[in-house]
Amino acid sequence: MSKFKINDEVMHCRDGLAIVIGITEMGGKHYFLVRANRSDAETIYVPFDSSNNIIRPIMAIEEADELLKKISIIEKDFNPNTKQRRDAFKRRLGSGDVEDIAYLFAQYRTYKRDPEGVKLGAADIDMLDYASNFILDEFATCYKVKRDEIYNFIDARIKSMK
Repeated sequence: MSKFKINDEVMHCRDGLAIVIGITEMGGKHYFLVRANRSDAETIYVPFDSSNNIIRPIMAIEEADELLKKISIIEKDFNPNTKQRRDAFKRRLGSGDVEDIAYLFAQYRTYKRDPEGVKLGAADIDMLDYASNFILDEFATCYKVKRDEIYNFIDARIKSMK
């Protein structure tokens, strides 16, 4: 019937970490009922026929390790043109692609370690923070690490890969 089951943890392209809470049928179409892990989350109806564009399984550890390798070599690269930079951030966030989200996380990570020469506004920080929370939630779930420990875990994991 489908690749997702009730109680599967998934990543929703806009809302991040979520859980499949049910399956229903309306008007002859089947839907996954998904609830994001943020507070006050509403039930999201995800049509079976377009579910691959909206939700995806949590990364396997091997996939997460490969993504961390990519993250570890991304250097700070902020477009000085505010509009172009924000448009690029929005495109990456809107894509729902894990590598795009990871790229934004890597940029934020490098910025937090060395903000010199970069002037970011509140909107930039909000988007980078959103991307970071998105990917950190997935890493925490994938590696089975407490959310408040995942940042240090990632740093150690990257060091161990070198």
